[in-house]
This record gives sequence, structure tokens and C-alpha cells, in this order.
Amino acid sequence: MAFNKESEFEEALINVLTTQYGWETAVIKNPTEQQLIENWAGILFANNRSINRLNNCPLTQGEMQQIIEQINTLKTPLKLNGFINGKTVAIRRDNPDDEAHLARKCRSKSMTGKR
Repeated sequence: MAFNKESEFEEALINVLTTQYGWETAVIKNPTEQQLIENWAGILFANNRSINRLNNCPLTQGEMQQIIEQINTLKTPLKLNGFINGKTVAIRRDNPDDEAHLARKCRSKSMTGKR
């Protein structure tokens, strides 16, 4: 199938992912970098909200920055791929709502699961 515009390709891809693979139908259109980071933080929270991980307390901007800094140290496609495919990430919790883990290291799965 040929496409004349990138937007036509995007719509076709979204349609396949939502109808054939069960992805959510809500799609961020033309997102900013901040919107992508917030979406990823939501995915990480959904996949790691248990009491032993994020203790049902969402990631803060500071905690997401810790994760992004870890990503920035990965210099090769192989290392980035390893991170994307389920590496465990350690952050120091700074969310005051998570009294049980505040200022303690917390481990989370990096990008596992779909949202």
C-alpha cells in the first residue's frame, strides 16, 4: 500500500494497532516532548504501581528526569534496545506521597507492557 502523505500512513498504522492488536484508541496527535514524557510516566506508573514498587504514587518530574538521565548514558543502539525491552531501572523516590519509599531507591520495569 502506498501513501502520499505521512499523515495517511500514521492513520493507517493507528488503525491496525487499535483494531488488530488491542492498543488504546486515544492517540496523542503531534505531541510535544513533555507530553511524550508525561505519557511514558503514566505507562510506567500503570505497570509499576504495586506497593513494592511505586506504592500507588505516580512518578514525579524529578523521578522521570532520573530515568531520562540513565537513558542519556546509553550510547549504543544495543544498550538502548536492552533498556526498552524490559531493563529494570532504579530511581530515588522524591514523591512525598510515597512515605514508605521517600528518599529510598525504588526499582521499576522500564518500558514493559502496553498502554
